[in-house]
Amino acid sequence: MKINPNLFSKNGMIIIMLVVSIGSASFFTSITYFKEMATEYEISKTNAQGYKAFLLARAGMQGGLGALKKIPEEVLYQSGIAFNPPPVPLGNGTIFYKISPEDGKININYLIRAYDQQPNLRVQEMLQKLYEQLSIPREKIFPIMDWIDENSEEIGNGAEIFYYNGLKPPRKIKNGPLFTLSELTSVKGYNRKLIYESLKSSDYDKNNSKDFLTEEEKLLVTDLDFVLSNNITAYLPYRDTSDDRININAAPYHVVMSLSEYMTKQAAMKLLKFKLEKGGYIKELKDIEKFAEFQTKTASGFTLYSELAGDGTAVSGGRVKTKGEIYRIVGVGKFGKAMRRVTCLFDLPNDQILFYSED
Repeated sequence: MKINPNLFSKNGMIIIMLVVSIGSASFFTSITYFKEMATEYEISKTNAQGYKAFLLARAGMQGGLGALKKIPEEVLYQSGIAFNPPPVPLGNGTIFYKISPEDGKININYLIRAYDQQPNLRVQEMLQKLYEQLSIPREKIFPIMDWIDENSEEIGNGAEIFYYNGLKPPRKIKNGPLFTLSELTSVKGYNRKLIYESLKSSDYDKNNSKDFLTEEEKLLVTDLDFVLSNNITAYLPYRDTSDDRININAAPYHVVMSLSEYMTKQAAMKLLKFKLEKGGYIKELKDIEKFAEFQTKTASGFTLYSELAGDGTAVSGGRVKTKGEIYRIVGVGKFGKAMRRVTCLFDLPNDQILFYSED
């Protein structure tokens, strides 16, 4: 075999080097392209899983709405599982929902009366009692009131436009009701820790030894009761259907204790224990009138029961009710590695969604 002498000539070497360079460049370009396409594929796959998880979350929320509309409220409370059923596998994903009554909490929007922009003294009194129990300074109520009312006059040690304009960076005061409780983090004196973390004092368990509590009492006051967000809420009622009465079937211990200046621990425990005896639901408010703990006389000469119940209507001056109206529904969907959540506040009597969010 005769070797071409021009093969290893100068020009030949240049040609070989060019071929090798082009080949190497093509190879590395192909590798880079493959990596980019693999990344795009993973992104597309993740987006697809996220969308499927979102659809499952929406289905979970719809399932919660269906349960509220079709299952009698008494059964929802007494079954327990209907409020928080176990996850349900669906295809290659998982779907579940949780329902929680929202009007067992104190709605901070009701601190200001919508019809005349004046303080609602009854709600203010209840929130002050709640704050005292959770060791929150009572003065922290005033910035909320200033945030909600439409004027620029400070209430107590509150905060108006002048305070928020002086922040770095400046913050715009709302001068209107809150749509969600998370907005409270924008108000003077509030942060996520105060709102969403436990406010239980370090010596609470020492001063309230469970050795001297009944099994029922241990169930009635839990660590969750010391989280502010489990005791207050923020939502806008549908049209003019505002009702600041507290749903005692959903009220936690500290809210029950805040219902009246004359509420005692004995009366609060009696109410919560009686609810347990009824399977978790008190159908008629009049059922608690028979207990001696609710016959305490108030300064006005009425009994504690009369102050709480009024005449059983929204305009009676009563402070409590037994029928729930506002519910929070959280639907969660999981598909692959993706998880999505859909939340709404639902007004059952008016069949209206008051608030909706997607996470």
